[in-house]
Amino acid sequence: MHAGLFHAQFEATVRGPNNAAMRPSRIAVMRPSRFAAMRPSRIAVMRLVLTLGACVWLPPPVAGLAQGLPSPAQPMGPNPSECEIEAALLGTTGPNCPPVAMQRPAAPPPPAPSAERPGPVTVPPLPGPAVLPSAELRAAFRVEFDFNSAVIRPESRTTLDKVAAVMTAAGTTRFRIVGHTDAVGGDAANLALSKRRAAAVVDYLVSHHHIPADRLEASGMGARELLLPDQPKAAANRRVEIVNLGG
Repeated sequence: MHAGLFHAQFEATVRGPNNAAMRPSRIAVMRPSRFAAMRPSRIAVMRLVLTLGACVWLPPPVAGLAQGLPSPAQPMGPNPSECEIEAALLGTTGPNCPPVAMQRPAAPPPPAPSAERPGPVTVPPLPGPAVLPSAELRAAFRVEFDFNSAVIRPESRTTLDKVAAVMTAAGTTRFRIVGHTDAVGGDAANLALSKRRAAAVVDYLVSHHHIPADRLEASGMGARELLLPDQPKAAANRRVEIVNLGG
């Protein structure tokens, strides 16, 4: 049969009024051929996505970047020695001090060896060496105050006298005095009380030991950074932290 005659009969049969059910099948037959030319490009795109995915490099998390979080304060005992205060606030001790066990953040554990060795991947060049922040030197002192006031109790002045001696030997190093309360009472009242107590410590160091006022600054956190979060009303949460700000 001639090709033209075959196509004419086929069109007449398919487009006939009694063969409406055949039209979807014709469309279904024609649709694959219609998009057949797109398959190679789709495969090429999928290969490109897989190749780029294999080349993505994720840097390992760096311990201590904290998301900018400060190092935890080293709690001091009820009657710390001057050498212990020096080690906590300056990171070193004088020649006349005995060895002091200094607490420092533990080094992160090495990554566990992988069971399967990954294949070679393309790693983009690094933008530059990562700069790790140095561990912050800070210590927490139990400075006792009169109830609901910023008056320093006499038994705590001995500790502050030792702190002043360390600050005097530290040259021009600056320090921040941070007051903390427990969770008893409202947030606004605790925040105001912690600021007054930090200012009282600064005033004591300046007036009694002549520490230059420009080397000290006071701030308060109220009950927002509890030393014992699981015991919000514990006395250990009522403290004064001293942070080394550097020279």
